[in-house]
Amino acid sequence: MNNILFHVVLLAYLFATLGFWCYFGVRQGWLFRVAHGLVYVGLIFQTALLAQGLLTPTDWSNVSASLALLAWAIGVGYVAAWWRYRMEALGSFMIPLAFLAVALSSVPSASQPLPSSLQRLLLMVHIVLAVLGYAALALTFCAGVMYLIQERQLKSKHPGMWSNRLPSLWVLDELNAKALALGLPLLTQGVITGSVWAKAVRGSYLSWSLTSLPLLLALALYVLLLGGRYTLGWQGKKAAFAAVTGFLLVLASYVVHTSD
Repeated sequence: MNNILFHVVLLAYLFATLGFWCYFGVRQGWLFRVAHGLVYVGLIFQTALLAQGLLTPTDWSNVSASLALLAWAIGVGYVAAWWRYRMEALGSFMIPLAFLAVALSSVPSASQPLPSSLQRLLLMVHIVLAVLGYAALALTFCAGVMYLIQERQLKSKHPGMWSNRLPSLWVLDELNAKALALGLPLLTQGVITGSVWAKAVRGSYLSWSLTSLPLLLALALYVLLLGGRYTLGWQGKKAAFAAVTGFLLVLASYVVHTSD
């Protein structure tokens, strides 16, 4: 049953991605409606899968489980952004990330012995907060990429179809700022709860190694960007570039952490 649900989710996100890309090119309204609906289908079935994981002993530190949770959070982030901004182009950038996360979650990974109940609760809180932070920062990444593309198109003497497909620079900058204001505190709390869990399990709050470097750099960059936005009025192209760079560092951190 779980295998069937997984493939329904995988195909829903795949066809939603293809539908969004086709809509981005030909602007047929029915393509967007189908793709948008498939996102809801994927979220519903993935919620059922995650609910089953909550009812059974599950190693949520397992790469496959955390990737599945990340895909779900990205899907929820897309829906929330859609209801707030009605940004049709966002699906072409964000749902492919959800599809990739689901696809990679099928790759077998080693499971660890389940910790005690308290340690398991701390671990679950850490993972949920971190994954929600990753999803919000994925939104900043997509908004940043769209901003850089749109800004380049508008400065071009011969703008292509992208300029007519993407939202205004002001809307993209606002989405970037709000997603950052949500994602950074969540990720920071995820790091803090992860340190508390490490203390309970390993006897040390921090494990200083090269695997921690990308995350520390990303956190420093995001803190600098958020502070600059609210105190120095940073916005526009530099903020978009910083958001894209920060998320790439977060991805690097996730990869090296899960492969450690």
